[in-house]
Amino acid sequence: MIKCCMADRRIHKAAFFILMILCCDTVLMAQTVNGKILKTVTEHKGPVISSTHPDVLASNNKSGFETGQVIKLNGLYHMFVNEMFDRPHRDLRIAYWTSTDAENWKRQSTIVNSIPGRTATNPRSEVWVSTVIFNEEENAWNIFYVAYRAGDSTKGEIAGNDYEGRIWRAKSVMPGREGIAGPYADMSIVLQPDEHSQAWEGQQAIASFFPYKVNNKWYAIYDGHYHTPKGPWPDGMAFADKLSGPWTRMPEGFNPIPIADTFTENAVVSRLKDGRYMMVFDSFGDQEIGYSLSTDGVHWAKETRVKVQRKESTWAENGDHFTRTPLCAIEEEDGTFTVVYTAMMLVNGKRFYAIGKCSMAWQ
Repeated sequence: MIKCCMADRRIHKAAFFILMILCCDTVLMAQTVNGKILKTVTEHKGPVISSTHPDVLASNNKSGFETGQVIKLNGLYHMFVNEMFDRPHRDLRIAYWTSTDAENWKRQSTIVNSIPGRTATNPRSEVWVSTVIFNEEENAWNIFYVAYRAGDSTKGEIAGNDYEGRIWRAKSVMPGREGIAGPYADMSIVLQPDEHSQAWEGQQAIASFFPYKVNNKWYAIYDGHYHTPKGPWPDGMAFADKLSGPWTRMPEGFNPIPIADTFTENAVVSRLKDGRYMMVFDSFGDQEIGYSLSTDGVHWAKETRVKVQRKESTWAENGDHFTRTPLCAIEEEDGTFTVVYTAMMLVNGKRFYAIGKCSMAWQ
């Protein structure tokens, strides 16, 4: 029986890699649409949510925003985003905002709070939202977010870094699409460091988790990173029959996926009107984000970077990690894409991670 199972796994893996090779040419051609690439066509002058926004001041948000997702439902934009209410990338909560035009935003509520006290023994000292998606099977909205602990310096870890990310799934209490505003109840951890962890994932994994559906199968993009020795920030993939799991990592050799040489983080995946899949993500470059296209939702092309702020209207600081994370690339009726993103600006000499907005199109 054991020999039979091992043989089955070898056959499955061999078939998997044959499929990957057969799809290679298609994937390499998938990064353009009729020979065109994404370019910014219009942009909001300055951030749409800055340090002076009334709801930022009312909620005592000192450091701004990072990671999350914006979705459009019945003409309304819904943003689930991390608020760094005190120290940047340390003190976090997940908040819910709405807008009719993706420019004028109103804060509605706090969805998830972290547990105060960032220590090596507190597994929820940070909470980072990755995904908001409607689960038809449950008739409810699901939120996926990662929770970390701090490093343990007594064990040689870096106290200021994130360790052992665990992906939580929370479900809206109110059924139906009208339940998007919450409240949300934690259901389970769907992916975490365990005996199935892969060598490339590093000490931070699981970092970020974005599930999406391809036919009758669910796939997810997830991140990893080595703090020591310091390594790149690669992506891997997992799959499941149900959104609620159980989730299984793709085999090593397929993981990590070769989207960028050094850095990708916080992917957001959407299905395009032409049937292909597009992933937008935090990448390197001044005022740039990255994107990748896929014909089948499994095999992804090498990244293309695109400016979200043009030279004459730049407000974010220069640097690889200062224009941060796209929260969406929503394909509108006119064929343009609404992109909402986070980026760092200096306010009285201090860092504030504001929310920006631009529109892109194939050119």
